[in-house]
Amino acid sequence: MKEALTPNQQRIYSKICTDLQEKQEAPTLEELMNFMGANSINSMVQYLEALEKKGYIIRRKNAKRNIELRDKDRYNNTSTISVPVIASVGCDDLSVFANENYDESIEVDKTLIGENKKIMAVRAVGNSMNDADIHDGDYVLVEMTSKVKSGDRVVAVVGDMVTVKKLEIRDNMLILRPESKDPRYKPIILGSDFNITGKVMAVIPGDSMDITEVVYSYNQ
Repeated sequence: MKEALTPNQQRIYSKICTDLQEKQEAPTLEELMNFMGANSINSMVQYLEALEKKGYIIRRKNAKRNIELRDKDRYNNTSTISVPVIASVGCDDLSVFANENYDESIEVDKTLIGENKKIMAVRAVGNSMNDADIHDGDYVLVEMTSKVKSGDRVVAVVGDMVTVKKLEIRDNMLILRPESKDPRYKPIILGSDFNITGKVMAVIPGDSMDITEVVYSYNQ
């Protein structure tokens, strides 16, 4: 599975794919610079280097339009779906109210999701899951399912609050455990008023989310 793209990397990759499909030629560095509204060709070169390193493109030397897709068939046969960002989740504690309202969505490659899965995205609040590389402001892709097992990272609604933690099932008890070395973060022992709504599929850093076109890769 290819490494996930940052939003700007995905935007440039989509532009390359569109031009190759519609114009039968790749964009030049100048065209990419104008498309992104950038002032530096060097920044475009850095984006292309990242796309090549992650396995999305190949650059041929000594050509003006030197970009090729590494996997043409995959691009031609796939499409994206819009995934709603349902709510924020409290990674520090149960401090964020659960709700189903959303005014944001992200675009996800259908081939990375699989068939017959209901998907949502949530945004992490806090750092009690930082050892699992889930940090404050990150976007978390979640499969909405109650079929989870001990060791899964899950999204759970406890009372009116929502959180993401690692699930532990022990001696008929359900425990939501933080994944952080910080001793402030404590496990939550679930009682009767809770609902596990899904399990974590992937995470993408939120600090780079300046647009909503994102391709995810699984990190399980």
